[in-house]
Amino acid sequence: MRDVDSYSQKDHSKRVEDLGLVEFSVMLLKQWKTMLLSVLFLLAATIAITFLKPVKYDYTTMYGIASFETSEGIKRGVETPQEVIAKIENIFLEQERRAIFSEGETASLPFEMNISNPSNTILLRITSIADSTHQPLIERFHEGLIEALKIDQASLVDSLRGSLEQQYEAYSEALSVAQNSVSENASELTASYFEKVFLIERRLGSINEGDASQIAVRSIEPVGVGRGVVLAIGLMLAFVLAPLVAVLGIFVRKVVFVYRKGSR
Repeated sequence: MRDVDSYSQKDHSKRVEDLGLVEFSVMLLKQWKTMLLSVLFLLAATIAITFLKPVKYDYTTMYGIASFETSEGIKRGVETPQEVIAKIENIFLEQERRAIFSEGETASLPFEMNISNPSNTILLRITSIADSTHQPLIERFHEGLIEALKIDQASLVDSLRGSLEQQYEAYSEALSVAQNSVSENASELTASYFEKVFLIERRLGSINEGDASQIAVRSIEPVGVGRGVVLAIGLMLAFVLAPLVAVLGIFVRKVVFVYRKGSR
């Protein structure tokens, strides 16, 4: 008899639980207007964020450091890329900022600068990320940096060229003397000086002044999270959060009902 009563109690408890679940599902379905409004609100917010969010692009400038060939035929910069980057970050960037601010067009730069050296090259990559409305300002800023770099490196190139020309004149005179000499080692000296003159001529001819191959060229594709991704995430969140909003509404109503009932 006790077993029958125990089974009856369990069956009654299961029916109560099933009834509660059914009631909850019915109550949730009755909140379809709330869920629909939640989905529409979240979709509208996502679309607004997507189209109001500025589309940013990558603007890139490539600069070749002034260079020359060593006696071994290796191309080398008049400065190392790390030295040039240090100058840009500590001197030229601040100079250009002050020049832009002095014109009164902006109180702060709406973009940041990133300067890097592609491996195994004497190139510098200068990049800025901003929306297209700031492209003219980025172009002016990059052009100012390149001009400052050219002026700075031109003095180094002139110094190098002057030093090599002095060596060229000295060895050319020595070569001329050796060619007119009648001493026993004149031929050896002539060959040695001739080689020196030839190498210096080659180094003089190999000098390349620093120059930019491109200035503030905009990337084809936008950078960052695309609009399609934002829309997809917003759509997913809308359908996930809508039932939660409905459940929260049911919970609040139940709490208010129980509170009012208990306060009577």
